[in-house]
This record gives sequence, structure tokens and C-alpha cells, in this order.
Amino acid sequence: MPRRMPPLLRQLEAAIDKAVAIAEAGEVIRAHLPLGSTVRRELVPSRLEALNELAYLRVFLSWESFLEDSFLHYLCGFENSSGPLRLILPRFRTLEDARNDLLHGADFVSWYSPQRIVRRSQKYANSGPHEVVIRSSQARLEWFAAIRGRIAHSSNYARAEFDRATVGLVGRRIRGANPGLFLRSPEVTSGVRWLVAIATEFKNLAAQVTP
Repeated sequence: MPRRMPPLLRQLEAAIDKAVAIAEAGEVIRAHLPLGSTVRRELVPSRLEALNELAYLRVFLSWESFLEDSFLHYLCGFENSSGPLRLILPRFRTLEDARNDLLHGADFVSWYSPQRIVRRSQKYANSGPHEVVIRSSQARLEWFAAIRGRIAHSSNYARAEFDRATVGLVGRRIRGANPGLFLRSPEVTSGVRWLVAIATEFKNLAAQVTP
């Protein structure tokens, strides 16, 4: 009997919604407070930007966890609505066996870089969903990773990669290479903040990974 993929997509969606709600709470509270109130004065833009950065880190970590969990399940023969993965090697008996092979003695593997994800998928499967979906949005996923990198690191490299990402996404650099400022700004097409727009895009990509 086929082993159907567990509800990893629903779990990711719930985790992303919970993360985005952190930033949304700050925005809603500030919008409904009277001008000049003590609490409103505390919710200055820089603190709202920090909330957006925290929320984005949690969104990105949830995305990374989803990629790893779904990949391990595929390696064990779990199927999506399109059927099983075309594995190059025999499927693993347990998730732990699959994880040990994936780690190959390392403490962890990164799900941050789209290029590494594609290469990893090619090692285990022929045109697997991770490879196909990541390839289809590779440039944007690299930009999303650069936003995460700028939040986590203050190096010149992280700043340069963030600038490259925002030029790709909105056609310009962001003042101070400030990721929180960017995440609070509206995405032109939808009008929602970039935090919400990127979170929605992760959900849509995940739905293609585990249809």
C-alpha cells in the first residue's frame, strides 16, 4: 500500500502564519493606539522593523525544516498526489536511516542555498520535486536567502548580497541595507508587506514540493 506524505504542508502553513502574526500584532497595535500614547511611542518604526526581521527568520527556518522533512519522507518511499519519487538508489527503511545517509557523518546539512538543494536532490532522485521546484524559482529563492543572511549577519558580504536581492526584487537598494525596513514595505503588485508576500510564496512553493 502506498505511503502517503504526512501533512507537512499544513504544518508549514501553520508555522508561517504563526511567525507572520508576530509582526502583524505590532502593526495592528500601533495602528489602533491614540497618537501620543505611551505604548504607541514605544512601538517606533525601528522596533516594528525588528519584529518583522524576527518573523522572517522564523518563516525561513520553517521553510528549511519543511524542505528537509519532505525530502527525508520521499527518500523513504512516501508519495505525493503524483506518485512516488523516482529514486536513484533503493528507498530507505526509516527516516533515521535516510537522515544518517544525508548527514554522512556531519552534524547537519544546510537547506539555505538553492544550488545545494538542487545538487542534493540530483544525488538521490531523477527530476525530484525539490529539484524541479527550486530550479523554477532559484533566483528569487537566492534573494530570499540573502534577506535572511542580512538579518543574521552584519558582514560586508551579507550587506552586498542583500543589496543584490532588493535590486532584483524592487529595482533598488534599501536605505541602510535595512531588512526590516524592506520587509515592512509594500509589494507593488499585491500591496501587502514584503514579509507577507514572501511568506505566501514559500507556501505556494511548498504546495508544489508536496502536491
